[in-house]
Amino acid sequence: MTTDLARQIYQDNLDAVSKALMDGDLHEMMRHIAVPNMMSTHDTEIVMSSPEELDLVTSDFREHLRGRGVETYTRTCLEAAFVAGRDDMIAGRHQTETTGRNGVVAVAPYVNHMVLMQIDDQWKGIWLQAILANSELEILSPDIAAAQAEARRMLDITRR
Repeated sequence: MTTDLARQIYQDNLDAVSKALMDGDLHEMMRHIAVPNMMSTHDTEIVMSSPEELDLVTSDFREHLRGRGVETYTRTCLEAAFVAGRDDMIAGRHQTETTGRNGVVAVAPYVNHMVLMQIDDQWKGIWLQAILANSELEILSPDIAAAQAEARRMLDITRR
């Protein structure tokens, strides 16, 4: 498997998910994102364990973007490669850019890391890390993130 093929698969996934996100198309998004799915920022992480949670998180993110004036949401592959010894997994890095009215930058560009896995002949995102704080750009639903953090904290207390 070649790096060019990995980059093309990665970019195709980015394009499909970006369009589905901005269109609010959960069905299309589910074709390109696996559930369960883990997403993180510097200060927050969540696991989406159902299509309903994926829909809630992506709807919250889309509304946050719209609230900041975002009209276009573009993600561009910077690098991608098949994971050593795995022809069903790709790891990569991409940059996210947004524009508002008249092409003005709505949110400062930021970098992400992502892993795709081939599941039932479809490449799906299984893990994404945005290289910024969730407080900078509300990518992850604060309510879900807070509830999951509290659940982890309670589990840590019971293990002691």
